[in-house]
Amino acid sequence: MEFIVYILKGKRYYVGYTSDLQRRLQEHKRGQTKTTREIGAWELVKVISCVTKTEAITLERKIKRGGHVERWL
Repeated sequence: MEFIVYILKGKRYYVGYTSDLQRRLQEHKRGQTKTTREIGAWELVKVISCVTKTEAITLERKIKRGGHVERWL
C-alpha cells in the first residue's frame, strides 16, 4: 500500500497524509475534516509518495515542525 503526504493551500497551508488521496480530498471539500472545515476553498499544491505509513507520518511531522511549507513546494 502506498501512502501520500499532501499539501493543500487555502488561506493557510494544510499538511496531511493518507493512503487514499481522492477520498481524503473529498472529505476536505465536504467539510468533514475539522481542521479545514471553516477555512474556505482548498487547492492541492503538492503530493509526495511514501512507501510506508511510518515514512509518511515522519515526513508530515517534519514539514509541520519546520514551519516552512513553502520550502517543500
